[in-house]
Amino acid sequence: MKKMINFIKLLFKPSVLMADIGLLSLRILPSYFMFFEHGWGKISNPQKWEKLGSSLTQYLNISIDSINIFFGFAASFSESICTIFIFFGFFTKPSTFLLSFTMFVAGMKHVTGTGSPENAFVYFSIFLALFFLGPGKYSIDHIFYLEGDINDKKN
Repeated sequence: MKKMINFIKLLFKPSVLMADIGLLSLRILPSYFMFFEHGWGKISNPQKWEKLGSSLTQYLNISIDSINIFFGFAASFSESICTIFIFFGFFTKPSTFLLSFTMFVAGMKHVTGTGSPENAFVYFSIFLALFFLGPGKYSIDHIFYLEGDINDKKN
């Protein structure tokens, strides 16, 4: 009976440990999929950068074609390098901000163009939540005190 009560407490009583494990899984799983399904193919293929960058310039109605490569590289960088940073919890806030912005632009491109925006907006939601919540206790940022943790009670 006591084991059952402990199990019920584990399920329904919020704890700092469970929150940190939740943040860890929220960082690792989407980062893994983002890197291998989207980021690696883009950062390793510079020929795609101009087309990627044109998504933002078309959406903002900017007619400077030479800036497309820069924006394409920035999108590739956020979907690959920033994703690795998020995976390990290193520079998590700036990385999640860049990746959230990239996913918002990708989602809006699909809303106004073709394809489904669902994946882009799901990734946007996950990385935006991580931006506000921080990386959690199990991160490089926490080890080096680069970012505060929502569970810290220090003033």
